[in-house]
Amino acid sequence: MYNRNKSIASRFFVTITLLIVANVFIFGVTFVLFANRYFESERMNVLNICVQSVEKDLISNFNGNVKRDGGIGLLEDDMQLIADTAQSIIILADENGTIVTATNRYAKNFAGRPMPALATEAAKMASVPVNLSQIFSENHTEKYYAVGKAIFDADNSIRGYVFACTSTKHITLFTNALLSMFILASSVMVLVSSVVALVVTSHMTTPLRKIAEAAKRFSQGDLSVRVKVEGADEVAHLATTFNNMAEFADKNETSRSNFVANIAHELRTPMTSIKGFVDGIIDGTIPPEKQDTYLKIVSSEVGRLARLTNSMLDISKLDSGEFVMNVSKYNIWDTISDVAFAFESRIENAEIQVRGFMPTRMMVAADRDIIHQVVYNIVDNALKFTPQGGYIAFDVSEDKTANNIVVKIRNSGEGIAQEALPYIFERFYKTDASRSVHIKGAGIGMYIAKTLVNRSGGEIHVESELGEYTEFIFTVPAAAEKGERIVEPKAKKEKAPKGPRLKAPKRK
Repeated sequence: MYNRNKSIASRFFVTITLLIVANVFIFGVTFVLFANRYFESERMNVLNICVQSVEKDLISNFNGNVKRDGGIGLLEDDMQLIADTAQSIIILADENGTIVTATNRYAKNFAGRPMPALATEAAKMASVPVNLSQIFSENHTEKYYAVGKAIFDADNSIRGYVFACTSTKHITLFTNALLSMFILASSVMVLVSSVVALVVTSHMTTPLRKIAEAAKRFSQGDLSVRVKVEGADEVAHLATTFNNMAEFADKNETSRSNFVANIAHELRTPMTSIKGFVDGIIDGTIPPEKQDTYLKIVSSEVGRLARLTNSMLDISKLDSGEFVMNVSKYNIWDTISDVAFAFESRIENAEIQVRGFMPTRMMVAADRDIIHQVVYNIVDNALKFTPQGGYIAFDVSEDKTANNIVVKIRNSGEGIAQEALPYIFERFYKTDASRSVHIKGAGIGMYIAKTLVNRSGGEIHVESELGEYTEFIFTVPAAAEKGERIVEPKAKKEKAPKGPRLKAPKRK
């Protein structure tokens, strides 16, 4: 059982959730900071406008006179209107920095008191309102946004000062309201995103869990297990690959079982004969004058066992990649002739006609021994299923388009059913299991032939018509063009028995 705490779904869900929370937090902090700066900038702009409005009103209507006995009391109504509109406090001071009036009732109690020297000094240094927030906040527990400006007359003499300030509690309230809305919206967003992430991860990982469960059953020996393929994404591709692997393993297991049964039969039959004949010779059941006959049968059965063993070794070499290619250029009819003469006894005994045996110069670039094995296996298989008095035909042609030499070997006989043709080249396959007990071989010759042809750069297939013929067709890469020097390396040749039916071709 997998650990849910360490499953892909839980890790993916936790990762997505943490990522969403982190993004929301970063966005929230950034948003609040920018909102605060924007609000602060707007408040400072409003305070600047308040100062400039009071200054303009003071100069236009009161000639810049900020003293109370100069009629400044009439300005208080205008100052109060401006202050109420901007939600701020406006303070008016004379040229000495003494507070004359203010729009805030609490600030009016400070009339006659001097403004902080730092405030007046900073106000007179610029021709525009200056930021005095730090000065206004340093002696109070409450923080302020504040600006100030000195009022000059025509002689550039200071007539007074105008200050405007507002408490930061406004932005605090704004920030709190903003955070409340943001937290609510973020919570809903995280909740919805978490549910969506949970559904998506579950949808993504459910096929993976099914594949994991199928793989577990597969590892326990259930080769019939398959995974339902849904969609066309990577997970579907993984499911398809698993099914293909399971199908391949199932076929291999079936082939292995058939192989064990076939090999057991193929080994048991000659070994039983050998033991029976040897025991008969030893205990005297077989008289001395007949011992040579039965010893020849024993020798034939031993040869049969040797061929079976060699075939199994060939399969082992093919599977392990130990077959080494030794490509050379030579006439493929030499190989066909060698194989045909090697089977001359069987051909004559079964009164089989040989057709199309007209050797010509057909140069190929391949491993001579490998092609010999291919032709040998095909001819051996053909002779097994050619009836008494039937025929075997050879045809070799050149396919200039594909630069290949095409070899066709046909035999008369029962033929192969169409549904069996795709399996002819599989290991240990026999077209008729009920008939195979009477046929020599374990069903591995055609597998070896196909593998060797493919490794030589060619292709092989079979055609058949029931009750008529079976024909194996394979290709071999053609050798050099005419005019190029052809080198024919020496190769081991089988000793061909003499007979009246075949004549060995002259080498060109």
